[in-house]
Amino acid sequence: MSVQCDPHIMQLLLRLDLFRGMTEAELGLILEASCLVEFASGEYAIREGEQDHHVFVLLSGKARIVKRAIAIQKVIQDLGPGECFGEMSLIDCRSRSASVKAVGACKTLRISGDALTALPDVSAKVYRNIACKLSQRLRHANDLLTLG
Repeated sequence: MSVQCDPHIMQLLLRLDLFRGMTEAELGLILEASCLVEFASGEYAIREGEQDHHVFVLLSGKARIVKRAIAIQKVIQDLGPGECFGEMSLIDCRSRSASVKAVGACKTLRISGDALTALPDVSAKVYRNIACKLSQRLRHANDLLTLG
């Protein structure tokens, strides 16, 4: 299950928003409890309504966040390398609020919520970084609603 990372990859991960403020040793602890998961084009990484408490970091490829709206799927956002998804269910322990589908082949880092819980000092940093990202998204949504 452990992810082995060369120093070059480690430095790339440390520059991502999700891992902001972490040391190499702290990130190493997360990687020990994480795994690499690949998705083929069109395959779902997560599905709306599922119960799952993992967060994913997109390492390569592209993915699309989609949400059901009556009989159609609405595209919420396209994701590229370095972006994460699944963080809302990690935070609130509720079912997935949207689906994420691979657009072409994707490689992700899957981080278990249970593994993070077992690392309180490290998880505090991850949760803070997720809170900042969710706050940015909420501000953006508020701007869209009020400014049109």
